[in-house]
Amino acid sequence: MIQQTRPRCWVERVVDSDTLILWIEATPDVRIRYRVRIVGIEGGELADPEGPRGAASMAEQVAAMAEGAIYWSGSFNTTDQHGRLVGDIFDAEGGRLSLRLLQCGSHWRRSRSGIQRRGQPQEQIWQRCS
Repeated sequence: MIQQTRPRCWVERVVDSDTLILWIEATPDVRIRYRVRIVGIEGGELADPEGPRGAASMAEQVAAMAEGAIYWSGSFNTTDQHGRLVGDIFDAEGGRLSLRLLQCGSHWRRSRSGIQRRGQPQEQIWQRCS
């Protein structure tokens, strides 16, 4: 187990394939609610064919991580074009949500310059994770 210096957080709900509502600990007595985009991933918009599956995978991975303590890593001073904080959540062993989603195959990498899709058709990737 790694020693955490990041603020602890709690997931209120999964919004879509890359967005969560988090309560992030500001002090031991104060938690603040934020809308958060997970950095570096894309799972499709809800209106796209892969969107609902990406959201379901996000919910599964978040539930698995939330069995223990989870922590926020990201800036509180920067938001994306939709007003969301951008960052990642970690478990007590240092496992990142973004990496879990990429390893599962339901999401693909997103860079600042655009989306980089994986080589496999999305349906084949999803079946591996189910």
